[in-house]
Amino acid sequence: MPDGPTRDEPAPGGAAQQGPAGHGPALDGPLATVDLRALEHNLARLRDRLRPGTRVLAAVKADAYGHGAAAVASRLHAAGVTWFGVATAAEALALRDAGIGDDILLFSPVYHAATLRRLATADIALTLADARGLEALRSARAARPLRAHLKVDTGMGRLGLPWQRAAEVARSAERAGEVDLEGVWTHLARADEPGRAPTLAQLERFENLLDGLRRDGIEPPLRHAANSAAVLAYPEAHYQLVRPGIALYGYHSGDAVAALEPELRPVMTLQAPVTFVKRVAAGTAVSYGGTWQADRETTIATVRTGYADGYPRLLSSKGTAVLHGRQVGVVGRVCMDQLMLDAGDMEVRPGDTVTLWGPPPGPTAESLARSIGTISYELLTRVSPRVPRAYLG
Repeated sequence: MPDGPTRDEPAPGGAAQQGPAGHGPALDGPLATVDLRALEHNLARLRDRLRPGTRVLAAVKADAYGHGAAAVASRLHAAGVTWFGVATAAEALALRDAGIGDDILLFSPVYHAATLRRLATADIALTLADARGLEALRSARAARPLRAHLKVDTGMGRLGLPWQRAAEVARSAERAGEVDLEGVWTHLARADEPGRAPTLAQLERFENLLDGLRRDGIEPPLRHAANSAAVLAYPEAHYQLVRPGIALYGYHSGDAVAALEPELRPVMTLQAPVTFVKRVAAGTAVSYGGTWQADRETTIATVRTGYADGYPRLLSSKGTAVLHGRQVGVVGRVCMDQLMLDAGDMEVRPGDTVTLWGPPPGPTAESLARSIGTISYELLTRVSPRVPRAYLG
């Protein structure tokens, strides 16, 4: 298996010539630096919480939450992770094409026969979410039995069989020679909240289902329920596998969970270069619509990144960034390819590097997300494919 594009320098196309003396290396454009050492650190922190014998299924859907699925999966494999989770058939097959030979679970159900046959050939484990899905698996005419994980809805209300009726499909799957029922799983909707009652109720329903299956002589070897939050808050939900996602990348889904493990490290740092600098008088309007005007004479630094690169337009006049170690404000409307910073009286030159988010002292993806009413997941997964990824460690 390849080690992935890990390096201690930016990926090709991500770095330019050395910037002015004392002002650091210049960038050609925005660059997302992925610290694989931080990824391993986060994995170790989560493993410290696991019950003996519980394994990790790492969620690498959405290109590993924007971090690069092949490189992330390769590094996690080197750290002993042998299961990966994806959202689409294309993501699963792309991992195989990248040389990832470990177990892969496709979280979404698939009904198309030709796609099922391709996935069976690639040895991808599939989600069985309803009776129609079972019929699709049986009718796919795959060359080998299709590996299936029965998805049970215990309260998420999204995918899966109602827990009261899941046993019937499990019994049918067990009788089907075309299907290998190797797992049963559920997803917890509120494990990141302080109140425990909804999650405990979900786990009780899941246990009731598992008890019913055992009475029928059905005991799939893999049971799993725990997302990132439940890894930390609900050890009773660990079972044989846990499915961390956002925690691997250094963030939490809520404050209650963050208090349980404050040592996670953000894995991605998003940076971009200053491309233009000008001094403006008080009253000068900046960017489309003139929604922001300088209240004093100040320096405006234009930065080569915008919403086409994944920096949200909603952060117009709300976001902050780090320039020469100081937090400065995003002013005016964020453009497709550019944004502007109010640098005050700071000495700024074209080529200077701006940190848009990353580990402290800069703004984190979580703090920026909260300022516009969303979550870190959205900012991370929105980083555009046109932004190169560089891998440290």
